[in-house]
Amino acid sequence: MTEIDKRFDYRTLDDETRKRRVQMGKKIKALAIELDALLADGWEKKQALLRLEETMMWANAAMAREGQRS
Repeated sequence: MTEIDKRFDYRTLDDETRKRRVQMGKKIKALAIELDALLADGWEKKQALLRLEETMMWANAAMAREGQRS
């Protein structure tokens, strides 16, 4: 498997990994809701939520790529 394959190929998730991704998504969403309520509107709040979204993206990638060698 090439580096390009590792980065861009679609991966089918098994049921257990899919459940973990849903669980993680719910936790990150709960934090986003809490931050939305606690923080004043503005650039900084937008950045905080953007970085949280980025965190979820990287966590999803980590789960999808489990078991692959670098």
